Amino acid sequence: MTLSVFITGGASGIGAATALRIVKDGGYVALVDLNLELAQAIAVELGGHAIALKADIQNEAEVRAAHEQAEAALPPLNGLVNSAAAQPGPAPVEDLSPLEFDRVLTSHVTGTLIPCKVVGSAMAARGRGAIVNLASVLSYRSSPALAYGAGKAGVVSLTESLAVHWGKKGVRVNAVAPGWTETPFIQHRRKMFDRIAASNAQGRLLKPEEIGEVIHFLLSPAASAVTGTTVVCDGGFLAASGWGPYGGPPAV
Repeated sequence: MTLSVFITGGASGIGAATALRIVKDGGYVALVDLNLELAQAIAVELGGHAIALKADIQNEAEVRAAHEQAEAALPPLNGLVNSAAAQPGPAPVEDLSPLEFDRVLTSHVTGTLIPCKVVGSAMAARGRGAIVNLASVLSYRSSPALAYGAGKAGVVSLTESLAVHWGKKGVRVNAVAPGWTETPFIQHRRKMFDRIAASNAQGRLLKPEEIGEVIHFLLSPAASAVTGTTVVCDGGFLAASGWGPYGGPPAV
């Protein structure tokens, strides 16, 4: 099966790495991003199997317009990857305004729901498709990034609910929960995140391409029995988190 995938946040990071993996396998991608210029540059690199579109994932009218353009330019869409969302840093609750909390939460939860509603409904009408949402290890662990963690926990819940909703209509819905990955957000704060990544079992930051491989699998027919699941790709961060009380992470 040839993949034809609508990717939000497709201009950089995990979204761009996933697009590259799909095109490498002969598939097609619509790179949907607020940064149209960057998305266009990535689309040029990927050749005739990619188009760049601009849309705010929290604006249903814009997402619908981008979806219509993608359907007109590419083979019928049979995949959706929700990779776009706000990337806030840590902040103590005393300094976190309700407006900022709502902004981040809406970006992750509503910004995942709207593309699912638009693209997922169209795939369900055709009777086939696959969706992969981006969760996080912070869906499962506490952190100072309060709004981000709450948003990513919401993505896991939304993923499970949509998997049941569309399960008998041929649309699978899964999520990926990456650990700390070398996206532009983390690269700009490399020293801090290198320190955090040292606590995972592999003792390193992950590559966007590694997450893209897992997303590609979940979109493919090879994952035909996988739905309602969040796949953790964290270099062993969650597994290593219990080692702290015993004196630190596993020896490298």
